Amino acid sequence: MQLDLPTSATLKEVEQAKLPVLTKDDPTFKLFPMTAEPTDTLEWEQRDNFTGVQAARGLNGQPARVRKIGAKRWQAEVGYYGDFEEIDEKELTRSRELGTFGEAASLDYLISWKQDYLLNREIDRMRLMVWTLLGSGIYSAVSPSGALIHTDSYPIRQSAVTVPWSTYATATPLADMRAAKILARGFSTRFDQTATLYVNLKVGNDILNNANPNDLYGKRMDVGATFNSIVDVNKVLAAQDLPQIEIYDETYFPDSAPTTPTLFIPNGIGILIGQRKNGAPVGDICQTKNANNPNFQAGSYTLITDSLMSNMNPVPRVVRLDRGWNGGMRIYYPSSVVTFTNLGP
Repeated sequence: MQLDLPTSATLKEVEQAKLPVLTKDDPTFKLFPMTAEPTDTLEWEQRDNFTGVQAARGLNGQPARVRKIGAKRWQAEVGYYGDFEEIDEKELTRSRELGTFGEAASLDYLISWKQDYLLNREIDRMRLMVWTLLGSGIYSAVSPSGALIHTDSYPIRQSAVTVPWSTYATATPLADMRAAKILARGFSTRFDQTATLYVNLKVGNDILNNANPNDLYGKRMDVGATFNSIVDVNKVLAAQDLPQIEIYDETYFPDSAPTTPTLFIPNGIGILIGQRKNGAPVGDICQTKNANNPNFQAGSYTLITDSLMSNMNPVPRVVRLDRGWNGGMRIYYPSSVVTFTNLGP
């Protein structure tokens, strides 16, 4: 059977068509867009806050010289990530396309779904990086053997609620969000109705079940109607110029527990993302230069090798797909993030 092997460039073109579809509706990549820079370091600079008010001069008086404004240079850790998948002799010989009655699987078919597998693993790695760092301020990645490979941390502020939102009778989500709104002072960010509080479905249901007449439960919609959805709750919050709630209940399956979905935003926390006054994103996911790409280009690499066409042992035949990236996450404005904790079990 003649097997036409696609080139790495062909796989890259396919990836560029699939990636926007896989990420366009995910807030992860709206909050932290993917960028690429031809460097092996993740550095950026920020000017210090403007301070003071204009000095009083008085008639015939000399104006005062203002304090010089400096800047700070920041650096984040660069991580190096990669997976590979193989199509062995048995798979090449006996595989059939799913949903068919014995129709032999083409090499294009086998490569296509394995490429999707590797691409989804990469996207989930980025999601895990973003939400772990936002939720705890610390991110760590370990190798399959358990060695610490990549770690980073940011000064994410936390707001521990006094009464868990799962304690429906006495929980005070409105009061808690009003308290968090004040944390925007002095940081060129807004924790008003333009901000978003991301929670998983469990915490979202706890909000809907609130039974405190002195807090959320005591509020009413038009003509006295109660709220029955997050959309209704957001109308109540908007009327008080408080952050809007968005449910993010996405999961991944760890290699160590492939049948157990793991939440990117765990139970018990909420992640408040403020709106920057200049509209700038809070951060990004930056892919740095990679020796596995032509000309060391920045971005993900996609490689395909065939033991029949390389220095590998040609028998038994193995077709291998590799995918990976270098880089990390940059949070330009940690002050625009507040993590709510103690929301419930």
